[in-house]
Amino acid sequence: MGKKSRRRDKNAAVLPSAQRSQQRQFAPVAPVAPAASAALENKYVVKRDDFRQLPRWPNDGIEQQRQNNLKGGPDCFGSIETDDPDTIAMTELLGGYPSKSPLCDIEQEGMASPSCFIRSLPFMFQETAAREQSDLPSAKKYLIEAYKRRDSDVRRILKEINCEKIVYKSSRDDSRFPDFRAILVPLFQKNLASDENIELLFGKVSYVRHLLLEVGSHFAHPPPVDSPAGGFLSQYLYDPEVKSTPAPKSCAECGVVSDDGCSKCSSCKTVAYCSAVCQRKHWPIHKPDCLQARGMEVPEKVIAKAQRKKKEKEDEEKSHNEQEREKAAKQFMENFTIYANESHNLGDCWAHDCGGKMLQIHVPTVNADEMIGMIGKLYVQLRKVQMLSLGMFPDGIDPDKYGFRGIELMDPSNNAHIIVLFERLFADGGEGGDVGLHIDGVFVVEKVRKGRAWWKRIPEPKASYASDDNRLHKLVKYLELAKEKAKPVPQTVDLGIHNPGDPNLSLIPTEFGTYLNI
Repeated sequence: MGKKSRRRDKNAAVLPSAQRSQQRQFAPVAPVAPAASAALENKYVVKRDDFRQLPRWPNDGIEQQRQNNLKGGPDCFGSIETDDPDTIAMTELLGGYPSKSPLCDIEQEGMASPSCFIRSLPFMFQETAAREQSDLPSAKKYLIEAYKRRDSDVRRILKEINCEKIVYKSSRDDSRFPDFRAILVPLFQKNLASDENIELLFGKVSYVRHLLLEVGSHFAHPPPVDSPAGGFLSQYLYDPEVKSTPAPKSCAECGVVSDDGCSKCSSCKTVAYCSAVCQRKHWPIHKPDCLQARGMEVPEKVIAKAQRKKKEKEDEEKSHNEQEREKAAKQFMENFTIYANESHNLGDCWAHDCGGKMLQIHVPTVNADEMIGMIGKLYVQLRKVQMLSLGMFPDGIDPDKYGFRGIELMDPSNNAHIIVLFERLFADGGEGGDVGLHIDGVFVVEKVRKGRAWWKRIPEPKASYASDDNRLHKLVKYLELAKEKAKPVPQTVDLGIHNPGDPNLSLIPTEFGTYLNI
C-alpha cells in the first residue's frame, strides 16, 4: 500500500473497528462521472411486444422486412381493413400485417398468446439482424486492450458495476473472460447501458447489440425468479458486497473446464492445463505464444513446428468428428431397420407428453422426426423440405388441437406439399427420457384463397390397415394417402408456414448451478 492510501485526516475521529466495519458495509455508492451518468436513458429496456418503443438503428431488420413486404410476393405479409390502432401501427411499421384478424380480436392473455407473438415480430426481426451484426471476439479484445492502456472512462465504469477485477484477470488470461451478461446486467441495473458507455467499453454498439436487446427485454419484463431465465439473470445482478468472479479456467489442450483443477503455465501465465500430460502435449503449439508473452525472440523453426502441430491436431479433431458422424449414421440406420422390421404383434405402445397426457407412440425414439423424412423419401418418394417449429399456424390448422412441431414434405413431381405435425412423448409420466413421437395429423392444401393456402387434415386410413401391418407400414399408408390427396400448389402461393425454428439453446455452468440459455 502506498503512502497516499495510508494518509488520513488528522482531525477525523477514530471509530471503533466494529463501527468502521458497519460504515463500510452501508456506505453509499459514489456518484459516477458524466460519461457514465445515472441520468442516461436505457433505451433497450423495452418489452419484446412493445413494438412502438423499440430502439431503431440502420439495417435493424424491421426496415428490410418492410421493404420486402411492400414489394409483394409469396412470403410477404398482406394487409387487412380495420380501425384497430395497434394493427394499423403494426402494418405501417412492417409494410404488411401477418394475420387475417386485427390484434384487438386475437387472444391476448399470456406471453405465449397469438397476439403477443404478433406484437413481438418486430423485436424478432431486430434480434435476428443484431445477431448477424454481432462480433463478440472484437468486443472482448477492445475491452481488454482499453483496460490494459488504463483508459480512465473504462475503468471508472467497470469499478461502478463491480467488474474491474474480472476484467483485470481477463487481461492477464483472456480465456477467463466472463459471459458478457456479467458486465451488461449490472450496467442495466445501474442505468448505465447507454450507447456512449457501450462504445467506451466494447468499441461498437453493434458488437453486443443482440445481448443489449436480450437483457433489456428481461429488465422491462422480468422473468419469474424461480424460472431458469430468472435465476440466470439474478446471478449477474450488481451487489456491492459480493465480489465478481471470472470464468473458470479451461485446459488449453483437452478443453476440460475447472477452476481448481487447472494450473497456469508458470512462464507466461496466459494459458492453463489440467495436467502435466496435457501441458507437455500442447507445448509445441503454445511455445511461440509463451516466448512472445515473455518478450523473447521466437525462432522461425519454433513457429513452423507450432503450425505443423496445430494442423495435425485440427486434422485429428476433424477425423474424430467424422467418425462420430459415421457412428451416429450407422446407429440411425440400425434403429430404422429395427423399426421397419418390428412385429405387427407388438401391440400399441403408449407414453405421456410433457403435459402428462397419454398418447400412442407412432414412431420410436431415436431421431424419430428424421425417420419420418426417411420414410417419406424411401417409401413414398417425398422430399423433406424442413423441420417445423411453428410460431404461427397455417390457415386451416387449429393451434389448440395440434402440436407445433413437425416436418414439411413435398412431392417433387408436382410441387404438392404435406405437413406432418407431432408431439414428443416421454417416459415416467412425461418427466423421463424421450421415447418417441405421436403423430397429431397429416395435412395437405385443400384450396387456395387470395394467394394463400388453406390446409385440411387427412383422416388416418385405419380401414386400409392389414392385420400384419406394423407401425412403419401404417405410417407409409398414411403418407401415401396424403400424397394422393395433396393438390399441386404454384410457387407464388403463400403456404402460411411461418417457421422461426427452435431457439438456440445452450447450457451455461455457473456457481449457482447449470442454467439453460435461450
